[in-house]
Amino acid sequence: MAKKTTPVKELLIQNNFITKLKEILPANVGLAEEIADVLNISIDSAYRRIRGETELTIEEVYKLTKKYVISVDDVFSNRSDTVTFSYTKLIDSSENLENYFNRISGHLKLITQFDNKKLHYVAEETPLFYSFFSKKNAEFKLFYWQRSVLNVPEYQNKKFEWGIIPDRLIEVAHQSFLEYLKVPSVEIWTRETILTNLRQIQFYLDSGILKKEQALELLEENRDMLTMVQGFAENGRKNISDKNETFQLYSSEVVLGTNCIYVQMGESRYSYITFNTLNSLTTNNPEFCEETEHWMKNLEKKSTLISGIAEKQRYQFFSDMFKTLDQYVNLAKL
Repeated sequence: MAKKTTPVKELLIQNNFITKLKEILPANVGLAEEIADVLNISIDSAYRRIRGETELTIEEVYKLTKKYVISVDDVFSNRSDTVTFSYTKLIDSSENLENYFNRISGHLKLITQFDNKKLHYVAEETPLFYSFFSKKNAEFKLFYWQRSVLNVPEYQNKKFEWGIIPDRLIEVAHQSFLEYLKVPSVEIWTRETILTNLRQIQFYLDSGILKKEQALELLEENRDMLTMVQGFAENGRKNISDKNETFQLYSSEVVLGTNCIYVQMGESRYSYITFNTLNSLTTNNPEFCEETEHWMKNLEKKSTLISGIAEKQRYQFFSDMFKTLDQYVNLAKL
């Protein structure tokens, strides 16, 4: 006797999960082919799961949610006051840090596959990706985070020197910056956004962890970074080859209080909330993302758009930050 299959209408949760997966996949990616590839099963087996004839196992759901950062509470829970986040563990391990940057690059690569895409970044501090615009700046930031934030044992009693961070880790961090250049973005800064970088350099100089020459070199790296972002704002593009506007920058007088990323890709939405200095909690919970979008739009309304034609406001904004940078340069020379 043939085994009776379960109609899709009896697998409401699975049907909901498959629907969410469809929404997340780029238009040029076939659902059955993707499920077959991720789960290492045949196309026919994938279709049986799509139709609800075969139940997805817990392990299979885990693999799919992990790759596409699907919020399980969105699929399984009806509670509006419960949100599930995902994150990458970073504590005490350079290997975990490498996995973290690989995860970031993977998310950015996924975003670029969509025609309708945009990343919104509320930046209380310099956006994470800009920390890795140059390999020298990336090396310092990776050293600082591992020594003072993550407390990686091998760096606890060391002073900074060029070459102290493995090239592999620097390269994977730099790659996340290169991927960010491919994603259209809207950033909201304040005149204090650059301060955290400058204070970290000054703190390590005062503590004897940095030499004066190193501190001055890193401050110039930050000048180059600001000049780069200023160029993005002037052109309204991150890359000369971009045909359309791919960069908007807002100046905010409101104290931002957090670093937050909101991503639109196709019909899907994601929110990234920072914690522990550089890590982030990620969710695509619809209600949470809707509230995040509403908050960011309100911030934009209260801010001044300084990219594109706003030449006077842009000049004043960056002049203030360059003046602050010069103050730290003079302090480092003492």
